[in-house]
Amino acid sequence: MEAAARRRQQPGAAGGPGAQPGASFLQARYIPFFLILFMYFSGCFTPTKTESVMPGAALLLVVPSGLYYWYLVTEGQIFILFIFTFFAMLALVLHQKRKRLFLDSNGLFLFYSFAITLLLVALWVAWLWNDPVLRKKYPGVIYVPEPWAFYTLHVSSRH
Repeated sequence: MEAAARRRQQPGAAGGPGAQPGASFLQARYIPFFLILFMYFSGCFTPTKTESVMPGAALLLVVPSGLYYWYLVTEGQIFILFIFTFFAMLALVLHQKRKRLFLDSNGLFLFYSFAITLLLVALWVAWLWNDPVLRKKYPGVIYVPEPWAFYTLHVSSRH
């Protein structure tokens, strides 16, 4: 009886002081981030089409921004939250288009970054779709392997 009580108190034991947070907790802590991004995005509309242009310098930064979000989505395992945010942004764009409102440069930058992220995640999943070890590690319908898992499995083992 005492040994069972001691095991429950060990760091890292389920519910113990050093326990790793569950996946739902990790996803939940990103909710405010994506909510703030969406709120910011909802204010990025303008009535004139001429203001709906991205400067050249911003075009250079869209790809690194998309790459950053790709890493955040894949390593953080928050694809569901990301895709819901992206579809909410898309729905808002379509709704505002009916009101003849257009995305300004900031909104275009964020929307294009998310679109590139979605493309990168799709390419990542397609590339690793038939990997038996990662498939076993990430079972289920939504299969988005972490870059770190790929690195430790395939890259670091070669050295």
